[in-house]
Amino acid sequence: MSTSTTEYLKTFIPVVNFLSEILGKNSEIVLHDLTNLDSSILAIRNNYLTKRKVGDPATDYVLRMVKEGIDDTSDYSINYRGISNRDNKKLKSASLYIRKDKELIGMICVNTDETIFDELTQTFDRLLHSYKQNEETSELTQETFSNSIEEMAENAVMEMSIAKGGISANSFKQDDKYEVIKQLHDSGFFLLKGSVPEIAKILHISEPTVYRYLQNIKGKSI
Repeated sequence: MSTSTTEYLKTFIPVVNFLSEILGKNSEIVLHDLTNLDSSILAIRNNYLTKRKVGDPATDYVLRMVKEGIDDTSDYSINYRGISNRDNKKLKSASLYIRKDKELIGMICVNTDETIFDELTQTFDRLLHSYKQNEETSELTQETFSNSIEEMAENAVMEMSIAKGGISANSFKQDDKYEVIKQLHDSGFFLLKGSVPEIAKILHISEPTVYRYLQNIKGKSI
């Protein structure tokens, strides 16, 4: 390894630091010198993932790349798998090739521990399974968020309108209007002050008519 090559590769150490800051502690960043395979690691960040250190040798992947050769048109390799010998931790890896005068002299490798993502996925799957079980075994209650009595009444009328094929409230028959008032009664709408005049206005009927419908509904529910 020439001094000039070493010094040139060391200019990439800020890139190693930069990537470690961006990707966080879950990713190990390594700068390899391919002209000195017995002591190829020039810089390493977040090395707790593989417990390697500066001066350690190249990995089998790096050795294989050097032995087999890398296409001059290739600038990087992504999404290959790595395993830490220390604890068999599975890592997702990527490498950026560093060339000087078209000669491959180094690599910046990123090794990401995906264990946390696997654990999160398993946790999510368990939560989703539990949610689906609860959904299948319990009756879901629907809640509609309205800002006013008027909006609540209009929503009930709109539901009836949709059920009747999109006809307007002006075209509602007597039975339709009765059904709207029954639905509102069952939902507790008439516990609100001003509810009777509001629905009377929207359905184009008199307030006494609304009260008469309510009396009938309450009588049938006894």
